[in-house]
Formats: sequence, C-alpha cells, structure tokens
Amino acid sequence: MRLTRRGYMFTLVCLVALSAGIMYGPRALDAVVIPGFIALFASIIDIWRVSEPSVERTLPSPAEPGTKAQISLKIKANRPVPVRAVDTIPSGLTGTPVIETVADGTSAKYELTRRDRGCHTIGPVTVRLRDRLGLFERVFMIDNTDSVTVFPQICSLTPVAANALRNTTSPTAGPKRGSFEGLREYTRGDALRDVHWKSSARHDDLFTRDFGSAADQDTQLDSLTVAVNIEQHSDSSIEFVDAAATAAASICIEALDQGAGVQLQTPTGNATAVAGSEDAILERLAEFSLPVNPLEDNVANADIYVTVRAESVIVYFGERTVDFGDLLSIHDLESQDGDTVSMIADREEQTLKRNYDDNITVSTDAHSDDSATEERYT
Repeated sequence: MRLTRRGYMFTLVCLVALSAGIMYGPRALDAVVIPGFIALFASIIDIWRVSEPSVERTLPSPAEPGTKAQISLKIKANRPVPVRAVDTIPSGLTGTPVIETVADGTSAKYELTRRDRGCHTIGPVTVRLRDRLGLFERVFMIDNTDSVTVFPQICSLTPVAANALRNTTSPTAGPKRGSFEGLREYTRGDALRDVHWKSSARHDDLFTRDFGSAADQDTQLDSLTVAVNIEQHSDSSIEFVDAAATAAASICIEALDQGAGVQLQTPTGNATAVAGSEDAILERLAEFSLPVNPLEDNVANADIYVTVRAESVIVYFGERTVDFGDLLSIHDLESQDGDTVSMIADREEQTLKRNYDDNITVSTDAHSDDSATEERYT
C-alpha cells in the first residue's frame, strides 16, 4: 500500500494546515487538519479491506498481421473500488494495453494491432486498486496469461500459378487409386504429384509411386500434401521462416479454395484441412518456428516442398524449383514439351506487394542440375 499522487498532495495540505494551526490558533487546526486526517484514515481502512482481484481476459479470433483486435478485461474484487490495469504484451503485438474501470466485474477493452506471425503470450496484468478518494493504492501482479494467435500473411497466387496448382490437385482421371504398391520408372502422362523425388535424385532417373486400383471406379479429388522444412546447416533467420509460413499458407488456401483437401507437414507438427476449415492449417503455420534439431526426412513424399534456406525460401513445385516470391509474381509461364518451364518475375510488383528480399531469383528446373537435386533430397 502506498500514497497516490493525489494522496501526497492531500497529505501536504494537511501538514501545512497543521503547521498553520500550531502557529496561528486552533481554528485552522479544526477546519482542515482534523477532517483531513479522518479522510486519510478512512482511505487506509478502505483500501486495506480490498482483497486481491481476479482478472478474466477475453481474446479475439486469430487473424492476419496488420489487423486490429480488442482485448477485454474483467476485474473483480470484494469491493467495487477504482482500478487501473496494465496488461503485458509482447513485441509481436502493438498497442496501449491500459484500462481504467471499477473492480466490480465490468468489462473494459483496449485495442491491439497484430504485427508479427506467431502465438504471442499476453500477461501478466499489473492491477492498481485505489480507495474511493484516490489517496492510497495497492498494486497486485496477477499471473494471468493467454495466447493470441496471429496467422501468417496470405498472398494471392497469380492465375498461372493457381492453374499450375489446380493441375496438381485435379481429380484423378480413371479408377480411384488404391494403396501404395511400390516405385516404378516415370512414364509420360504420370501425375507429377506421384513422382518420388528422393529416389529420382538418388538414381539419376525419375521414379513415380505406383498405386493399385481400388474396386470403386468413381473419381476422387486428390488431397495435396505441402511440406515445410528448414535446410540443415543453414543459418536461417526468422524473416525467412515467416516467408516460408506465408508461402505454405498461400498455397494451402489456394488449394482449399479449389476444393482439394490439404495435408500440411512441418518440423513442429502436422495438420489436415478441407475447404471451409482452414484454421487448423493456419494455426499450425502460426506456430511454425526454427526447430532445435531440424530433421532432414521429416517431410518425405510431399507434393510441394517449401524449404527455408540461409537467404531464401524455395518452393519445389512439381518438376520446377522456384523462389516463392517469383511464384507470386509470374506473368509468363511457358512449357516446352513438358520438360522446360520458363518463369519471369515482375520485381516491382513483388517489392510493392510482398516486401521480400530483392535478391530473390528463379532457380533452374529441378532436374536440370542433378547435383542440386541430390543435395535437396538425399
């Protein structure tokens, strides 16, 4: 318990009046000092009888960076005294987390802006309870913490990139595939999503996964598997981890919009989603961070790989290897006999819309350089 600024001023006035009463007579003493000290004593009793308050926090729904949110606090004590509460917020959120209310359970709100992707912990709460005259206060540190989830930024793919993704997740033509039976050599016309890149890189030839035909002859919509990993021995910064989360989120949302189911694999956990239930994917990507011990084979046999390198984020997209920034800004995609793919990036649009690294470039075809392919998958 301690004096407030008002309490200090009030006490000073009482002391000056007491001095005047001693010097000039009891009238000043009776008129000011006695009521003043009675008020001080009453304030001490009032604030001392207040118990430690309880704090209930109401959180907003997860959303993307740059959006605003309101946090609601309900503070309740055994006596409805004035209260000033200061919430603790991390660097990934911005705002003024201060409210002034009454400790009777009334809800008070403050506004925050989501700045960085991730799961951010809010709390504890510093609560200052004051007596009804505002002369004394008691300070409590309430260990009440909650987590605010900020989804990764979602970017729109270009029509060409969206069409390439649609070809990857298109319905299976012909009989519905059965269980996995083994690997065989790639033949023209096989789905790119079935190519087993690790075996292809190891044997310098394309191999595809072979699935037996199920009895049901209906067509089915393929589910897309997106794998996010961090290249071993790369000194990746959080900036590129965030870019990888944006890459994976944008691809997954586009696939879900096209009606495909999505399976997400990351070093920190997996998630599955269908159209209309993308929150599971986005929450998993919000939690995605640099693992202590990156695993090289934690995301095997995926359709699309999003890999964090030391200074870039690379997307292994079908038979192509591109930087995700270029995947967002493709304005020309030409295929020659299904073997060579040309991608031209619009740098100005990339800089204005995505704010990625200016050194992003397009890599060559995944199979034009066997050593690069083997480095990625072996």
